[in-house]
Amino acid sequence: MLKVPNALFVVTVIAATSGASSIVDAQISASRERAPVGTYLWFPDSAGPKSEDECRALVASVKPSRKRVEQWLWGRMPNSDPGTDDFYLVLTETRMDPTFSAEGDYDAGEVALGPTMNGETPFTLVPDDHPDTTIKGTIVANPNSQIVAVTLRDIPLDDGQTDRTVYYCRFDEPMTET
Repeated sequence: MLKVPNALFVVTVIAATSGASSIVDAQISASRERAPVGTYLWFPDSAGPKSEDECRALVASVKPSRKRVEQWLWGRMPNSDPGTDDFYLVLTETRMDPTFSAEGDYDAGEVALGPTMNGETPFTLVPDDHPDTTIKGTIVANPNSQIVAVTLRDIPLDDGQTDRTVYYCRFDEPMTET
């Protein structure tokens, strides 16, 4: 669960990213692809969507909205239709916040995004619940695709480490960049 200051920061960034991010990206490099900051709808099958149409169907069924994202970030469960998986990933230039993260997870925290090349963005993540740990990963978000894949590498697990890929879908919502 996000702490209130983090939630307020993330909500503020959601509203501000559309203009500020574009200006910063343009100043850094004209040839660099845009970082995949934005808000994405969680895809409930761990194998990922088999097609763009599966993402479009999920978005049509769930009807994601900025209001629901904000409710999750403030610790309130949105009033969704039963049976819909209404979870999100909010990704800014400095934070990665899935709305379904539990205490002790390694997927929410401070993020540093690397340069995006061919739709792939490397990142390092310092999880809020494990500040002495750094997780490396990649985000695959091709500009013309509905599908976004976030892979965390070498997550500590019992006697070893594991990789975890979570899939998301883009959706259009005013004031929410995807």
